[in-house]
Amino acid sequence: MTVRRRPRGSLVEPRRVGLTLEAGAIDALVDLAAKLGVTQSALAQWLIENVQLDEDGIPVGWDETHLDEELPIQVGWDETHLDEELPIQRA
Repeated sequence: MTVRRRPRGSLVEPRRVGLTLEAGAIDALVDLAAKLGVTQSALAQWLIENVQLDEDGIPVGWDETHLDEELPIQVGWDETHLDEELPIQRA
């Protein structure tokens, strides 16, 4: 199926975003967009615009455990060294 692209200039204030998603979520987005014959961006925009919200404006089905996500940041020292200056390596 040929992907139907949105007409050039049809987006209002377009912005690129960088998201880190699990492989299964990316695969699902790619597969569903392909079945619909639209771009992944068009599908993502449609999903955002059509998500069902509860009376507090929270997506229906959202669980507080979704907020427990940790960023994949590697730290080379523990918190006891936060007040120390970092060593500067000169070339």
